[in-house]
Amino acid sequence: MRLVVVGGVAAGTKAASRARRVAPEAEITVYQEEPEPSISECGLPYFLSGMVGSRDRLVARTPDEFAEKDIEVLVRHRVESVDPGSKRLSIRNLQTGETFEDGYDRLVIATGAQAVLPPIPGADLDGVFALRFLTDADGILRHIRDRSPKKAVVVGGGYIGLEVAENLHRSGMDVSLVEAAGQLAGAYGPEVAKIIEDHLREKGVHCLFTGEAVEAFLGNGKGRVRAVRFGEREIEAEVVIAGVGVRPVVSLAHEAGAEIGKTGAIRVDRRMKTSLPDVWAAGDCVETVNLVSGEPAWSPLGDTANQMGRVAGTNAVISPGEEGALEFPGVLETSVFKVFDLAVGRTGLSGHEAERAGFEVASAGMETMSKAGYFPGAGEVFIKLICDAKSGRLLGAETAGSGADKLVDVCATALWGRLSVSDMVNMDLAYAPPFGPTLSPVIQAATVLSGSL
Repeated sequence: MRLVVVGGVAAGTKAASRARRVAPEAEITVYQEEPEPSISECGLPYFLSGMVGSRDRLVARTPDEFAEKDIEVLVRHRVESVDPGSKRLSIRNLQTGETFEDGYDRLVIATGAQAVLPPIPGADLDGVFALRFLTDADGILRHIRDRSPKKAVVVGGGYIGLEVAENLHRSGMDVSLVEAAGQLAGAYGPEVAKIIEDHLREKGVHCLFTGEAVEAFLGNGKGRVRAVRFGEREIEAEVVIAGVGVRPVVSLAHEAGAEIGKTGAIRVDRRMKTSLPDVWAAGDCVETVNLVSGEPAWSPLGDTANQMGRVAGTNAVISPGEEGALEFPGVLETSVFKVFDLAVGRTGLSGHEAERAGFEVASAGMETMSKAGYFPGAGEVFIKLICDAKSGRLLGAETAGSGADKLVDVCATALWGRLSVSDMVNMDLAYAPPFGPTLSPVIQAATVLSGSL
């Protein structure tokens, strides 16, 4: 059997590695456009500031390391078309320009997502960047080395923009952040957004502009960015990072005839099978389902891509009906990020998302201590629980502060088990003064919310 995987990074390389374990005799080839087949994209903002000190530390595995597992990885190769009838691929070598064909028995598409550069005049100026791949970080660091910028503007106040803002500030730059929505961290409620804004200002990032859409990047007459314009303002900028989001890369699958879902990503079943014969897909290019709302969801996260890749790689190399098939059930869209010393996490649905999904929503938010109040290092943490007002079923959670990562994982587990907030009041969670207050913040919030129903 010949398996071809289109795309690397997380889902593609996971699919290839899993397929090798399941089918030791299979012939496996991975085609990847970027120079590195497997990188840790989530570490890119920290590479900009030197917190991750070496480029090599972000390269998870090289082509030579894959070759040791008998997996052929060809980087700087773009698959330009798929003919599902003949099971043929057209590939371009991006280094030589040569095109050639290859064939497959089974195919996994893991084309991922690409950063969105907003359609704004001046987006092609020297000094305006997106950050998605290690090569993007290389370009930003070259610009910093060559130009020594002191003024930076980050466009977009989601978690990527916030992480980049932190790391440019750590690099010694004066950072302004511009967000078109009415608040930072738009996936969260206003309470968490306010905590983030206060923390940024406390750490020295004072120029925060929300509800402002960038209208133009202005040049200096020599092809370099000098300012960002929005409304009546012009903000000086010697480097601009656009972190306004990503979109799934689906053109290859779409042109081959694969069904595209409501989210704009490739539609697959629970076994990661596309609508094309003998073609699976995984990762940031794929649509799944939100397990709380039951609605289609697009969740471009590294851990989700790995989980999907494992399922796709397994099912692509086993025979139909053979034991060992895996399923990917869907996502809770659990995520966590850090901005300076503040951890921020969420899982499930926000209040607005729950209302749009048709739930009658109740919620409770509170600030409490992350450890016993008398213990050294105790800090404040905010937690908000969202539930269905009729049944009490937990629908989502948001948290910000010390220990937020632990709290959001507890809530994600409760969501997975379809617990009600009344169930959560009596959860048996670990306690000792160095790790938390007598009653976990999760239990405290659940007690308040269940008492209001």
